[in-house]
Formats: sequence, structure tokens, C-alpha cells
Amino acid sequence: MPNEIKTAERVMESNPDSALHILQKMQPFQSLTEADRALFGILLFQALDKSNKTLQPDSVITFSVNYYLHSTDKLHLAIAYYYKARLYKRAQRFDDATGFYLKALDLIQNSQNFHWFGKIYSDMGDICSFQSDYNEALIKYQKASEFFKYANDTIEASYKFLDIGRMYCYLKDNRMAQQFYTKALKQSSDSLLQGSSYQELGIFYYKKHQFDSAQLFLRKSLNYPYKGTGYAIRFINLAEISFDKQHYDSAFQYASQALKYTNTFYIQRDCYRILANFEYSMGDVKKMALYMAKYQDCTDSVRKIEIQTKSSVLEDIHETNGAFSKSRQFLRILIYLIPVLILFSLLIVYRLRVRAKRKEMELEQAEVKLTEKQVLLRDSIVLKIEENKVLQTQNTGKLSQNQREKIYKDIYTVCLHLNDWDAFKHQMNKTFNNIIDVLEKDFPELNHKELILCCLLLLDIPTQDMLLILECQLTSFYKMKQRVAQKMKLKTTKEFEQVLQALAEVN
Repeated sequence: MPNEIKTAERVMESNPDSALHILQKMQPFQSLTEADRALFGILLFQALDKSNKTLQPDSVITFSVNYYLHSTDKLHLAIAYYYKARLYKRAQRFDDATGFYLKALDLIQNSQNFHWFGKIYSDMGDICSFQSDYNEALIKYQKASEFFKYANDTIEASYKFLDIGRMYCYLKDNRMAQQFYTKALKQSSDSLLQGSSYQELGIFYYKKHQFDSAQLFLRKSLNYPYKGTGYAIRFINLAEISFDKQHYDSAFQYASQALKYTNTFYIQRDCYRILANFEYSMGDVKKMALYMAKYQDCTDSVRKIEIQTKSSVLEDIHETNGAFSKSRQFLRILIYLIPVLILFSLLIVYRLRVRAKRKEMELEQAEVKLTEKQVLLRDSIVLKIEENKVLQTQNTGKLSQNQREKIYKDIYTVCLHLNDWDAFKHQMNKTFNNIIDVLEKDFPELNHKELILCCLLLLDIPTQDMLLILECQLTSFYKMKQRVAQKMKLKTTKEFEQVLQALAEVN
């Protein structure tokens, strides 16, 4: 590989502008091998993309695609497909772009190229968003965010928070939208991300007709750098706000500014609409007619984009074709094996069904027996306690409250072996599916008193009696339950009791 290509590849991530400078100074088609020319094409488009430059010439990346099509290097072919798709995406040929994105995804399936998964799903989300397919776009952006997290690319993952927030905004879920915008803003000190966050917050407030807040964030975003059409988007939204507030001079200035930066047919159309309305208000019919003609041209271009087949439809067709192709290959093989497979399958199915049915019956019987045993053990403990209560109180005649409480406490101490931890633990484990062992293993921070509380709750002991056993007041009792819930990483005492019951049940 030539030294220039090696150097460009090495500095691509840290200094894409330098990599682009190196590659553009090369003359690739004179002395390079076909393998080097193919890699050169990928690196050139990667450097152009990272530097926010126009992706050209098309013939360079096409050569890379054709070369890797006849090689075993699936990753480089996927990357070539990606940049070919990105070229079409920027040209707003969304149906062609979607086809190449899907081919790239097919090639890296079952791999750990998380960064490329994130980039592909992100771009496909952009296309779905352009096509007003907001639910599908949301799914794509969420996938992209997860893949960027796997790739440890926190900045790109944060950008996806903005995209996700924008989709929630389009779907009228303002609470979720604001949550993701704020999350992105707090995520990083990256100036590009901060500018984009202020931009999206401004647009969010504009859609809510909170014009002052919208202007505040959009004007603030102008102080930050941008990617692609970012600056044009900020200016056109400021123009829209000014026009809605009937500040027509400001609207004219902002719309004019938007046209000076990288934009799309959608942005141009909105700019020319505002400019035409401004000239109409000023009484300049000639200029109004000029802007209206441009507005109409942009509207025609937008209509051509909107009649393209939706990305989600193309994806469904692609998946169907892929499944059909695999099925056809499988059927060819299966034709020769059908007789043997049928007999073998019937035999296996029969034996498995007999075995499964037997196992299922055994498991059901075992579970019923265990459940019945558990219920009987619990009921026997409770019954024993209640019988002792009745017996003790009847034999001793009229008792004061303190005497009655002392007797009850002694009964619980004896029946539950409260003074003998090993005996208590053995009894509770036997009654409640090894509950003490499970709690001690999963939540080692729980002390003996808190473990006793858990068992008393499972025994459904009255609250007043639990206060006697645990020697605490009602407020302390509730605090103890809250403390146990916290140690078990649970939010509420209700959730704690539900988890406790689930642990005690026979699996």
C-alpha cells in the first residue's frame, strides 16, 4: 500500500481534513493497483464526509463497490455501499440510498461493527424522518443510539438523543421530546452538539408557539458551529418565528441568510415563501413574482422527493426478497431429503411429545405437592400460634394489656424459635422455598432482625404482633420496611412485599 494511503488511513479519525488533503494530492489512477484504488475510494469519501464536503466523484466509489463485490472483504464492501448510499441520500434519492444501506446491513449482520450499524441506522432514520414516517424513524434512531453506545461513541449517541427527541416532538409527545433534548444538552461539552441541542430546543418551543423561548435558544445556537444544513435550519426557523410575530423585516433578513448556507429543497421552499410574502406586503409585485416562481420550482422538487417509495416499504420488500431467496435455496436441497426428513421428523416429534407430556405431568404434580406442602407448613405454624394464644389467655383469666403482650411474645418466641437462629432459619427455609438462604445470598446487607421481619410478613402475622416481636414502635416498623426495601434496591415497600412473595413461591 502506498505511504500516502497508509498515512491518510492513520490520521482519518483525528484529522480528517489532513487525510483529505493527502488523498486529493494523489493521482490514484496512474500507479495504484486495483486493491489500492478501491481502498483509496473509500478513504476519499470517508474524508469528504467527515469534512462535510460534497461526495464526489461518483465513479471513485463505484469502482470501490465493483472491486469489493468480487472479493471476500465483506466489511470494505459494506463501507463502500454505505458511502454510495450516503451520496444518494445527499442527492435526496432516498429509494436508491435505502437499497444500498440495506445491502450494507446484510453484509455486517452477526458482526460487532457497532459503529457502522449506528451510522447506517442513523441515516435510515433521517430518510424516514424526511418521508414523515416518524414512528419508523424513531425506531431507527433508537437502534443507532444503542449501537453507538456499544461502540463507546458517546458524542454520536448524544446526537441520536436529539433525533429521538425531534421524533417525539413530531409525534406530539412533548414530555419525552424535552427529556431527550435536555439529556443531549447535559451529555457533552462538545460545541457542535451544544449548538444542535439549542437548535432543536428552539424548534421545539416554536412548535409549542412559545416564540420568546424559541428565539432565545435559536439565537443562542447561532454562536455555535454546525454540521451540514444546521445553520440554514436555524435561520429559517428564526425567519418563521419573526413572520408569525409580524416582524417582517427580521423575517426577510433571516430567510435571506438561510439561503446563503447549505440547505435543502424544503428549506429553500420555506425561504422563498417568506420572501414572497414580504415583497407582497411591501407592494413589490415583480420581486414577489420572482420569489413565487422559485417557490414553485422548489415545491416541484419536493413533490418529486415525496413521491419516492418510502424507506420502510423498501425495507420490507428487501427482507421479503432475502427470505424468499434463502427459502428457494433451501428448497432445492430439501427436495432430495424430503422422504427421510419426514420420517425422521415424525419419529422425533412423536418421541418428544411423549417425553414432554410426561415431564410436564411430573413437573405439575411436583409443583402441586410442593405448593400444598408449603401452604400446610405455613398454616400449621400460624394455627399453632393461634392455639397457644387461646390456651394461654383462657387459663390465666383476665389479663392486663402488658401481660397479654408478654404472653404473646413468649408464644411467638417458642413457636418460631426466635432465640435459636439456626432453628428459626431451618423452619422458615422449609416453609418458604429456602427464603432465608436466598435473601442472605442475594442481599447480604440484611441483618437477622430484618430477615425475621421478612418471614413475619410472609406468615401474615398481624402488625401489632410484629411490633411486639421486633420490639419497635409503628413508625420504626415502617422505617424498617423502607430500609429493607432500599437494601433490596426496590423503590417502595409495596414492591418489596411483592418481591418477597415471589421469592417464597415454589418455582
